[in-house]
Amino acid sequence: MFEPQAGAGHVRPGALRGVYAILATPFLPDGSIDEASLRRLTTATLATGVDGVTVLGVAGEVHKLTDAERSRVLAAVIETVGGQVPVVAGTSRDGTDAAMVAAQETEAAGATALMVAPPAFSQAGPSLTDHYWRIGDATGLPIVLQDFPPANAVTLSPRALADLVAAVPAIVTIKLEDPPTPLRIAQTLALTGHQATMLGGLGGVYLLDELRRGASGTMTGFAFPEILAAIWQAWDAGDTRAATDIYYRWLPLIAFEGQPKIGLAIRKELLRRRGFIDHATVRQPAAALTDEIREDLESTLAALSLDPFRPPLTFSPS
Repeated sequence: MFEPQAGAGHVRPGALRGVYAILATPFLPDGSIDEASLRRLTTATLATGVDGVTVLGVAGEVHKLTDAERSRVLAAVIETVGGQVPVVAGTSRDGTDAAMVAAQETEAAGATALMVAPPAFSQAGPSLTDHYWRIGDATGLPIVLQDFPPANAVTLSPRALADLVAAVPAIVTIKLEDPPTPLRIAQTLALTGHQATMLGGLGGVYLLDELRRGASGTMTGFAFPEILAAIWQAWDAGDTRAATDIYYRWLPLIAFEGQPKIGLAIRKELLRRRGFIDHATVRQPAAALTDEIREDLESTLAALSLDPFRPPLTFSPS
């Protein structure tokens, strides 16, 4: 059984810092997994300078994959990464026993950390705490607590998040995506005594303000992860002016791709144009790109003088 660990302390071993790119899952036009594109996407993402990759997240359409497909995707990514960067894998399940099995299988596959969201419609309290404690006890891997209410209808206050960190030593990082994220990041960090690091998400839309309030990076999907990596690298080096300039330079694209409901379809279209994947297929049910959205995308790219077919963007020190 869990034992709460109250009080401030140093950041826990294994806590995540930097930019962790959540990989999309490429599909062929018939909806089957496109493993060749997945491997190419993984390699291309590594070339953008990210600190790690995350697989089997919401942006990877994990909820539309069978268990066998999840295993296949995870194995392909881990093999392609080849230990170059950490690999975080989503292992969320609504049942504790199922989540423990998924965590153990993910550890055996070679992942570096687990990303675990609360079970759907659960509430803060002993049952949720025990759920996380048992998952942590089932493996030797650190846990990233995923806080994203749209995925499971679970809203956790900063106090509830801090209580989970105090009670579950395996929780080393919180991926916080319940707005207002900058405020909630600051509040949660103060309550946890900075034992766990905080990562933003939501496509990087609020990244700059999240960093201002103490975030240690972001874990999100975006068709141009090198932009987020450049913002983080400048910020981490103390060059807040460069981080600010890069963020505002590319904010129109970040915001356009970050639109709810259609953001993933936009992202996959951009990844296709970049040559990272062969098809922009999103598994059904899903919103499709309309002619109007495509026109708006073209206008955004033109306004930024951005050609998606170029190699990964590079950034010079300020």
